[in-house]
Amino acid sequence: MNPPSPSISSDAVLRVRSQSLRSKNLIAAATDKISLAIGEPDFDTPQVVIDAQIQAIKSGYTHYSPQEGRGELVNAILQAAVGVAGNGFSSENILVTHGGSAGLTATILGLINPGDVVLLEDPTYSLYLDGINLAGGSVKRFARNEAGELDFNAIDNDAKGAKLIVLCHPSNPTGAIISPAEWASFADIVKRHGLVILCDEAYEGLTYDNAFVSALDVPGLREHLIVSRTFSKKYAMTGWRLGYLVGESQLIASASTAHRTFNGSINSANQFAGATALLKAGDDAEKMRRVFQTRRDLMESCLREIPNIQFRRSDGAFYFWLRYPDHLGTSLDVAAKAAQAGVMVRRGEEFGSTGKHALRLSYATDERSIKEGVARLARLLA
Repeated sequence: MNPPSPSISSDAVLRVRSQSLRSKNLIAAATDKISLAIGEPDFDTPQVVIDAQIQAIKSGYTHYSPQEGRGELVNAILQAAVGVAGNGFSSENILVTHGGSAGLTATILGLINPGDVVLLEDPTYSLYLDGINLAGGSVKRFARNEAGELDFNAIDNDAKGAKLIVLCHPSNPTGAIISPAEWASFADIVKRHGLVILCDEAYEGLTYDNAFVSALDVPGLREHLIVSRTFSKKYAMTGWRLGYLVGESQLIASASTAHRTFNGSINSANQFAGATALLKAGDDAEKMRRVFQTRRDLMESCLREIPNIQFRRSDGAFYFWLRYPDHLGTSLDVAAKAAQAGVMVRRGEEFGSTGKHALRLSYATDERSIKEGVARLARLLA
């Protein structure tokens, strides 16, 4: 494992902490609150998974598990989660992690040395930048244009001398997915420059109109790839803290070294429940996905009633990325005003500098909250 930088910027840590506390204070101060901010399914974990965990505890699954994961879960991942795409994968290509977050952070700490360059989309999930800062790396950002297109010439230029590309697919916060043509361009860049791709597929299984192509299915990427997945979103298991990595064996080994230093082995009974989710909860996951698609369509229809905003249809996850006129203020200002009006949203700047005049809205909530929440926001943005 590559050691973290001995001189992490305290200013960066304090800035993130201050912004987080400010967001929590806004939510706590609001009355008659409606939240379009939370990235968590509002469903209960499927009963078949709960029953499996209870039975596992009764059967003695109360001891340490292997650092890389219990055989029941590793085999279920190889059978159900990797499937045909994982032809040739084995247990050495799998690491069970303390949620998706720990898998992502362990990968970054295992690969990045102080000064290494990481390519990161703007906007994207903020945890990646936190991990890169922790490792002492530096970041170059790339963004989609107004048509939703990536400039692969610019990415190719920035890839010279870089070590890692981090992708969120489907995207948090935009809901965008990576097309087959885009995957081909990423694969070409990675192979020519000898980079690694860390692909966060936390929202795999929550896609709607367009076909989802996993990074595991992209030809030629295997030697350059590590994929992070979680049970949190697809199976409504956020509180279980269970995820896994799939990738090239040496990359997995580096991540495993980092992971065991700050997590150790994962709850044995939860792993048995995770295996059950993969093998037996597919119908439950599909029912939830269909509800999210209905909610996606509802939020889209509500947003189209608001003039002077810009957004693209969400293809995956459960978010809309909403751009509003600059004169209304920064996203922190608008999020604060929205909280005072009784609707919580996530400020765009949390996800990158392109979010200065943007908000992330979640439709992982009931239809009444979507309608009323967007209506309150509409009055603010009018």
